This record gives sequence, structure tokens and C-alpha cells, in this order.
Amino acid sequence: MARVNIYLPEDLAREAKAAGLNISRVAQEALRAELAARRVSDWLEAVRRLPPTGITHEDVLAALDEARAELWGDDA
Repeated sequence: MARVNIYLPEDLAREAKAAGLNISRVAQEALRAELAARRVSDWLEAVRRLPPTGITHEDVLAALDEARAELWGDDA
């Protein structure tokens, strides 16, 4: 496992230690969450740059209704 240094304000480090936080675990979780958020943000930006499909909202709803009927019957 790689080692990295992080710098915290003294009061934050003191409070985290007093709370018994595993700073390494918290930092790992925060980094994973930030990386996931950036992947989503990057994906959304890529989707925004796609050209329009010409598919209307009504077309999508009709396709969903057809799929539901096919999967679960006409009462879905």
C-alpha cells in the first residue's frame, strides 16, 4: 500500500484523534468518494456534448411502457 502525507489544521487533527477516527480509513473513503463524483461529472459532461438524438420524451415513455408490458404483462 502506498504511503502519502496529508496536512491538516492542528484543531482538525486534534478533534479527529480525540474522536478515535481512523484518519487513513476516512481519507481513503473521502478519496474514493471524490474520484467517483469526478467520474460521474466527467460522464455527464460527455453526455452533454453528444448531439441530439431526435428521440422525444413521449418516445421514451412509450418504449418504457412497451418494455414493461413485455416483461410483466399488460397490467404493469
